[in-house]
Amino acid sequence: MSLDYVKKIKKVIADKTGQEPEEIEEAAYFEDDLNVGEMELIDILETLEDALHVELIKEKANIETVQNLIELVEEQVE
Repeated sequence: MSLDYVKKIKKVIADKTGQEPEEIEEAAYFEDDLNVGEMELIDILETLEDALHVELIKEKANIETVQNLIELVEEQVE
């Protein structure tokens, strides 16, 4: 996957969580590690859908970690 997508994903997460993008690890769990609740996750997914032209909301149940999100975007972009 292009590093541009990973950077974009981490930037959107950082914007929503107040963390720095480089502090966001791919193994991080949204709820446990990043304190991202369901509504915040939906907001992140909607932002990425608009920016990357992918469909993520319908897969929300399968997204627990940043890596899950990266893999899902990768499947749809490449």
